[in-house]
Amino acid sequence: MEMLGEAMISGIIMGSLFGAMAVGLTIIYGVIKMFNFAHGIIAILGAYLAWWLFSSVHLNLIGAIAFSFFLMLLVGILIFTLIIRVLLRTPRWPYSTIIASIGLGIFLQNLLLQIFGPRIKSMPVFFEGNIKVGGITIGWHEISLILIVLSLMLILRIFFKKTTLGNAMRAVAQSPEGAKIVGINTLKIFSYAYMMGIAVTGLSGVFLSTKCYVIPHRGWDWMVKGFIIVAFGGLGNVMGAYYAALLLGILEALVVTYVGTVWVWNFWFVSFLVILLIRPEGLLGGRMG
Repeated sequence: MEMLGEAMISGIIMGSLFGAMAVGLTIIYGVIKMFNFAHGIIAILGAYLAWWLFSSVHLNLIGAIAFSFFLMLLVGILIFTLIIRVLLRTPRWPYSTIIASIGLGIFLQNLLLQIFGPRIKSMPVFFEGNIKVGGITIGWHEISLILIVLSLMLILRIFFKKTTLGNAMRAVAQSPEGAKIVGINTLKIFSYAYMMGIAVTGLSGVFLSTKCYVIPHRGWDWMVKGFIIVAFGGLGNVMGAYYAALLLGILEALVVTYVGTVWVWNFWFVSFLVILLIRPEGLLGGRMG
């Protein structure tokens, strides 16, 4: 029972972190209807920026995370202005943005490799020590990660439900043409959504780097997981992505514990195919929010 309990806790932790990463992708797709194939590398970029600010610039941990989040906002603005905004004006933008995001991912991977080298990097834990509950050991750092991600989900939910900008994003996600009719600047909303998606993805990479080592090419593994989570939860649904990540995180932890690491991807894809057969629109459907 202790082994099962620890596997469940581990699954919830990693599921929460991958859920936070997938949420950034969900925001971009939900509003713009664009698949960002560079999102795994974007998460890695956020992790590298925080690591550099902490280890080389010598900011404290909170300062490094906060400043890396700000830098990722700037990265989002830069990418949208120089690449995405131009492509959205072309007739076949759904395809051209896919190709551009793949190229961007390859470019960023090689850029990170040249700057930081191939050696693994990781961020320090937020809190030392652990507690034991019913024979199950859980670290204070893991507890803090779960609470941080839950807080992030709550903030995003309030943002989309209660704020003017959040409601504008939901309106554009539901009907861009209808949003234009009521006076919403869709291109501006696209820019805000892309910037937010990139920043949240980068922040999730920082959290993941406290549990997993990061190297440039690992972003492609995170990209595949992110897409499975988003489709599993319902394209464009923020909470659906989070719930799907929790389920898949727990599944992965159970597979690693009882079957073996080599079987993880098999179970991920089988679960993905099963949910698509039973519920093609995903757990919570594709409604933004």
